[in-house]
Amino acid sequence: MSNTKENIINNPFAQPYNTPFDAIPFDRITVEHFIPALKEGIRREQENIDNICNNPSPATFENTIVAYETGGQMASDVLCAFNAIIYSHSNDKLVEVENELQQLYTEHRNNVTLNEALFERIKSVYNNRPATLTTEQNRLLDDIYTGFVRAGANLKGNEREEYRKLSKKLTLLSLKFQENIIKDTDGFTLLVTREEDIEGLPADLVETAGKSAEESGKEGWLFTLHRPSYLPFITFCKNRELRRQMYMEYSTIGAKGNEHDNRNIVKEIVNTRLQFARLLGYNTYSDYVLAERMAQTTDAVFSMLGKLTWSYLPAAHKDINEVKEYALECEGNDFIFEPWDFAFYSEKLKESKYSLSDKEVRPYLNLDQAIYGAFYLATRLYGLNFKQNHDIPTFNPDVKVWEVYDYDGRYLALLYCDFYARRGKHAGAWMDSIKAQYKDADGTDHRPHITLSTNFRKPLPGKPTLLNFDELNTLLHEFGHCLHGILSDVTYASQCSPNVLWDFVEMPSQIMENYTTEEEFLKAFAFHHETGETIPAEILEKIRKARTYHAAYQCIRQVGLGLIDQAWHNISTQFDGDVLDYEHQATEAIRTLPLIKEVGITPQFSHIMSGGYAAGYYSYKWAEVLDADAFSRFKEEGVLNMKVAQSFRDNILSKGNTEHPMELYVRFRGHKPQIEPLLERDGIKSICPHL
Repeated sequence: MSNTKENIINNPFAQPYNTPFDAIPFDRITVEHFIPALKEGIRREQENIDNICNNPSPATFENTIVAYETGGQMASDVLCAFNAIIYSHSNDKLVEVENELQQLYTEHRNNVTLNEALFERIKSVYNNRPATLTTEQNRLLDDIYTGFVRAGANLKGNEREEYRKLSKKLTLLSLKFQENIIKDTDGFTLLVTREEDIEGLPADLVETAGKSAEESGKEGWLFTLHRPSYLPFITFCKNRELRRQMYMEYSTIGAKGNEHDNRNIVKEIVNTRLQFARLLGYNTYSDYVLAERMAQTTDAVFSMLGKLTWSYLPAAHKDINEVKEYALECEGNDFIFEPWDFAFYSEKLKESKYSLSDKEVRPYLNLDQAIYGAFYLATRLYGLNFKQNHDIPTFNPDVKVWEVYDYDGRYLALLYCDFYARRGKHAGAWMDSIKAQYKDADGTDHRPHITLSTNFRKPLPGKPTLLNFDELNTLLHEFGHCLHGILSDVTYASQCSPNVLWDFVEMPSQIMENYTTEEEFLKAFAFHHETGETIPAEILEKIRKARTYHAAYQCIRQVGLGLIDQAWHNISTQFDGDVLDYEHQATEAIRTLPLIKEVGITPQFSHIMSGGYAAGYYSYKWAEVLDADAFSRFKEEGVLNMKVAQSFRDNILSKGNTEHPMELYVRFRGHKPQIEPLLERDGIKSICPHL
């Protein structure tokens, strides 16, 4: 498709938006607009690069680095808007357009980073660094130069063409991997027709499943592999055979031997990444990735994972054995405990130990009220105010938009919230940026537009969405990411929050999860959705006591995911084995549940195969050490202490990637992160005498 003057002039991306806060005009954008708009954005960016390269003046920070940094805004707008749409509700047409967009942009980025004239000017500024540069400017210069080197700028001759081929191949493989997950997830439903088979399930899940069956022209209750349906089903369904069916279908997503099987794609991805790393001078892909992380080396990653294993594994085995023993008490000594039994008996044991269940907590965690609670927390900590705007165009009818203001009335951001699960929506929860924060040369501050997406169950008309405790954690986690973006205060867009080193990016989100057991926070919004009663003190106490329930098991599960990630990205020869066998070998030493050979996470592990966490999944545990240590300062000086919060905002949230994150962290905390607060929070010290 070639661009014409007419289709660009009439393209919403090429016109002034004329919307409140210059919001993306989603109501005027159709799928046909994206490819022409991206081509035009690429043309404009290339024109800017040509001007930089053809500048007869010697390369300077302003005429080369700043000129390069400030180009490409239109292309960024197009891709960010498209991602918001396709993540929200994918379909075959959007997937087709996505493939073309990603190929176009991959080719363009290769043209940029392999542009020898441009790189020579960047390298000239890098090698003749002006003494007058600020810390922020030095960081930008380092990042741009390093980014070019890591994108093949130093390659010569045939190596450059090999780089293009490999990067294009990885783009296509990642897209196909994610497409298969969505289609495999959407491709299964479980129709239950007997009333005794829904015994134990939450009433709101049953009601939703009944409505889904009715909409499909069937009688009974229809359940899916989407998390709002799957998780409560596997946790509460008393019918063990149905739990087994759901577990096996969910745990073999991407590995069913059908047209959506990802196992061969996994092999191609990891082998191509190895070729990519070798081409750039690294022994493994993990070595390539970690060179630009806080951890820096695989030794540091394995050291952390090993320390966590040593600290948590004994307690994790105790967690599992406790559940097994409880299951035997319930079912008899001849009962054979299987993985699809764990969530069910773990929940029953929690009810027995703490007299606390999801069913008891959910009535107090109305999603609408929980959103208010998150906003209340941001107000108490940072003085922020949120005002819903019903006129901003959105990328899905379910999306709600809030304007965010600082304590002095200054506009800070737009926040788009998309809470509900639907067919075609990407799984999980995430924060993203539609527009970055940056400042023009005249000081004009362009504020960010942020998205918050989850997969909570959509309520039936007149009914609320009720969250469980894990879902409240998810909401606060993603809201923490959003605050990182909202409070960004940098000059250059590429440095804005949350564009920080990958093993630091989770810390501002995970620190927010600490508030889920804080009484002052919960009492601000946790009211019974029918009676209006404030969540009782006895339930709050149960929640606090239950917080460490199976913390060791959850930690070891995360360590296992980190080990799987590192196993795939530390290969030094081409892999041609069995994908699931290799995964099982990687986690054998820390396995806590019975092995089922057909089951594995790798074929649906989008974080590492199609997301940004390849060789970096350890970041969640790395950041957990940081967040526990950081929150210990709040615990010492007051969990809602605005002075501490202001320090966190000034030293971490607002700084983006303007300085190395360890320097920022130490400036806030006063010392390097220590693991003891995490062990304390998870209750590990009290139950593991070897610590």
